[in-house]
Amino acid sequence: MRRAESVASSSSSRPAAAAPSSSSRLSGPARAICMVIAFLLCITLWKLGSLTTGHSYPPDYPTDIIGWLRLLGKNDKQQDTSRDVDDIESEVHAFKAVLSRAVTNRMICNSLLKRSGPPDKEVPRITNVTMLAEFGIINALSEWIGKVKEERHEVSGAGGAGNATNDDNTKYPVCHLPPPTSCETTTYTAVFMSHATDRLKKLVGGIKDICSRSATEEVIVVWNSPRSLLESDKLGRELLEWDTDPSHKMRMFFSLENGLENNLLNRYHPLISPKSEAVMYFDDDGPFFDERAMSHVGLELWRRNADVQNAAFPRNLRVLSDRMKKMQKHGMEANIRSILAAGANEDTDIPFTPTCRDRTGDIIEYNYFVFPQFGANMALPSGSIIHRNYLCFIWHPALEELRRYIREHHTHPDDQTVSAIISQLSGKPPRAFPRNVKDGGAGVNLRGSEKAPNSTAKRRKLFSGEFDVIDDAADDHDYYVAGHVDQHHRRLLWQQKNWGPMREEAANSIIGYFGSLNAGSVGWCVGTEYQKKRPRSPGGYTCEPEFPTLDLIPWIKPGGIGYDTCP
Repeated sequence: MRRAESVASSSSSRPAAAAPSSSSRLSGPARAICMVIAFLLCITLWKLGSLTTGHSYPPDYPTDIIGWLRLLGKNDKQQDTSRDVDDIESEVHAFKAVLSRAVTNRMICNSLLKRSGPPDKEVPRITNVTMLAEFGIINALSEWIGKVKEERHEVSGAGGAGNATNDDNTKYPVCHLPPPTSCETTTYTAVFMSHATDRLKKLVGGIKDICSRSATEEVIVVWNSPRSLLESDKLGRELLEWDTDPSHKMRMFFSLENGLENNLLNRYHPLISPKSEAVMYFDDDGPFFDERAMSHVGLELWRRNADVQNAAFPRNLRVLSDRMKKMQKHGMEANIRSILAAGANEDTDIPFTPTCRDRTGDIIEYNYFVFPQFGANMALPSGSIIHRNYLCFIWHPALEELRRYIREHHTHPDDQTVSAIISQLSGKPPRAFPRNVKDGGAGVNLRGSEKAPNSTAKRRKLFSGEFDVIDDAADDHDYYVAGHVDQHHRRLLWQQKNWGPMREEAANSIIGYFGSLNAGSVGWCVGTEYQKKRPRSPGGYTCEPEFPTLDLIPWIKPGGIGYDTCP
């Protein structure tokens, strides 16, 4: 039976808007237009407020779903922890927050003036894969909640006994949001995924490194090819021996033998059953960031922010319109205030920015140029830490449309999708931590001297939609060592025609599906003297130095911001 965790609900954004005032110098038609716009804005803001507090819904929202959500809203603080049908209420509450945000942002988009003429820039359409419908999450979650309503009704009519339907989807385990903090957790499960024997040399070296670390509870290797490939390889046989050794920290998960196909999302499948609440990810050929960065900094940040994605390799999705830039700035300041007010993770309204692609032509650019501490909206898998409860949501039947898109799209953007799902469920952006932390000043003698890539190096050139460096796509993520491309890591991106534009296409499709973008991460230095205002940087700030010494990290230093959350 799955243990119910406390549900951290999120609120929809409440962007401020001012109604235009009429002037005696305006003509009659102009005054009339201003009055209509003012009226529409007032109605929109009224609905926005009622949606997030009293759960009022627009007229085009399915009537039966409205009633069901209202019914659930009466029991917000009375979560049933049993595994009967009532237990699913906590899951629906989590989806209801995502649904409310999407409905609100769609209303905001509809209140904006429709674009006239061609947009300044269009979403790159490189593949023949159909883009996800804008605000498609509304229909997906509405349909799922409708099934839950039917299940509850039929079980109630049957005296609460037996399964309500023969639909396998309704038998999927109930998902629970993780708690905001997990101070009692001191170890993590590390997850690798691979499918080819030509990468086993680095994989085996990485496993030995991670297994030697004191905070590693276990290592799971998700193998997406037949077992016979390992049996015919010397290093593969070594992995199989470790798998059968009960004293070894590593164990294998054979995707094909568990009824799964070769899929990048298998590393996030609930069937891998992590022992620890903290699940840490690495690509099969690294980089395997050292113990100082991952255990003493990253894991400690995650313990204080267990309900969000914590990332050593964060990525920025750049917005272009003035409206979106203003809202992202507003969201960033709200995020900073929230963290400083509590000194850690705070259940506060962090506004999301509506993406109104169909209405106004808004698009998002995938920012290849930096791994920012501030303003990151997603994370690459290597060096990311999430709560194991999110595995249930990532493979939830309600999100099958998203998973199908990952399978079909040429870049298989599992990283973008996982980050979007977690930020929408938590109602918060990811948290970023430095992937390279130098020893110094904290009296801690830690092993590990691996240098992390320097994200500030001049390293990218764009030529006709192609990049001359490795980039993060599907299982081809971009890494640099000492400012140089690691030629042995993966094939160069220029060998993959139009890879960059395809990643941007995927980003617009996935973010548009939810209809909003999170405000972006805050850096390790937030609230300290090392936080520097840099208007041209993602999020408007940077951490200087980018890679600090251990004694500068605030949440592991007594009296620092976040330390008292898990002293």
